[in-house]
Amino acid sequence: MPNDPILVVEDTAVNLKLVRFLLTREGFEVRAAGSAEEALEVLKQFRPRMILADIQLPGMDGLELTRHIKSNPATSDVVVLALTAYAMKSDEQRAFDSGCAGFITKPIDTRNFAKLIQQYLGSAEPVQHSSDVAMSSEDPQEVLLREIRESFTFDGARQVEELVKMKDDAFDFKAAKVTAHRWKGAAAQVGYPVISQKARELEEVLQHNGSDSLDRRQQLLADLSRLFAEARRPSTASKESESSRAKDPR
Repeated sequence: MPNDPILVVEDTAVNLKLVRFLLTREGFEVRAAGSAEEALEVLKQFRPRMILADIQLPGMDGLELTRHIKSNPATSDVVVLALTAYAMKSDEQRAFDSGCAGFITKPIDTRNFAKLIQQYLGSAEPVQHSSDVAMSSEDPQEVLLREIRESFTFDGARQVEELVKMKDDAFDFKAAKVTAHRWKGAAAQVGYPVISQKARELEEVLQHNGSDSLDRRQQLLADLSRLFAEARRPSTASKESESSRAKDPR
């Protein structure tokens, strides 16, 4: 139904901005929270019909948040969908076991996202989305994606340089893993598959945190520094985005 309230719990700014745009464009009332703890505070005054919760949140994760929501009589009837960068059967089962009605994998299919949300809300009304209408030369979604890409590559270039400058004995592995995880999901969403892959490899290396992984960590940071710099050049960003769409047409 128009103006259905939805709460989005997502700690990655790129994903949050895109999801908010896709939902508000369809007439949903959208609130946002950057953590599970913040979401629980929002729920004290806001009653959504649906909650979209990222599984990997800082602190309390999305599945634990779902269990809290479902165990509270005041919110137990709220539809919860898990947002996840994974598509493994075990993750799907964990989502269902926690009380999720389903899950949506990232990167999000922007053309079918609103329709999927309507289906979970039980709406029989057809949804008009980007694949149903003629695109103008300045389609709002394309404008937004361009702005998000610019912001992502600017922030990424700055963040990777901060990691490169960290001394080995003062390297913040916890913060670096969070940053790599965010790069991985955000880059895949906005059309930078190579950055996403390198960020995934960096996240895996940081999880091991062994002395033998130092050279690999430094190499991946150097690769990411170069990729972010290249992505900030319009022609390169355009080429990688086109390559991403060719591999995963939507």
